[in-house]
Amino acid sequence: MRLLNLDTILIVRTDRELHAALHGAARREGTTASALVRKAVAAIVATDAPPLTPAPAASAVAMPMAA
Repeated sequence: MRLLNLDTILIVRTDRELHAALHGAARREGTTASALVRKAVAAIVATDAPPLTPAPAASAVAMPMAA
């Protein structure tokens, strides 16, 4: 088992509902909220992870058809 170096603190502001849901999910998973957040952030920043938001659509310009 790898020892974690937890010398950096990241403060994330959430609403009460998300905070409660995070702790509920951590309890269901049998882990801590911090461990769950670390796992989620690691998955998001993975180089092969899909983007969180869709790429902006290319602007389509309607051109009149020549008769």
